[in-house]
Amino acid sequence: MLTFYVVFLVPLLIFVVAFLYETWLSFKRLNNPKNGRAGYVTATWEVTHTLLVFSLIMLLMTFTQDLVRLADALFWPAFIAAGALGLRAVGYLYIFYVRSATKHANWIDWSFAVTHVVAAAFLVLTVVKALWFIWQNDPVANTQFFPAFIPGLILVLAVCIVPIATLYRTK
Repeated sequence: MLTFYVVFLVPLLIFVVAFLYETWLSFKRLNNPKNGRAGYVTATWEVTHTLLVFSLIMLLMTFTQDLVRLADALFWPAFIAAGALGLRAVGYLYIFYVRSATKHANWIDWSFAVTHVVAAAFLVLTVVKALWFIWQNDPVANTQFFPAFIPGLILVLAVCIVPIATLYRTK
């Protein structure tokens, strides 16, 4: 189980740190929305979410025998987090690619920032509920994929860390 916790939590924790930074930037740009892309690290969006997807795949592939019970436990917080991420995506596309520069933050800018907080809160709740489920139910772990996932984790971390570090250092 230690291997599961490493391959599940390491990329998830890196995602959380990167997402918290993006959340901070989304509120910071409310002071000067005319910054547009310069006020928000746009390129890390897909890179950081790759880490989230990797963690989700690890969770689902490890507990295949208890997937229905795990899904029942995680449905609502995961659904709300996904909804917030979807609304965040709509705001992102509108703010950075559709509208022209604006001098003042409006309700869309505020909604964009707030969706970060909602998504983060419900993603954390989803992880807590997943870990609680594992602790309470002691599901059987399907470890047959671990030999492939560990090199995969190293590759994913290597591919994701370099662009994230470069972007955060230069932005």
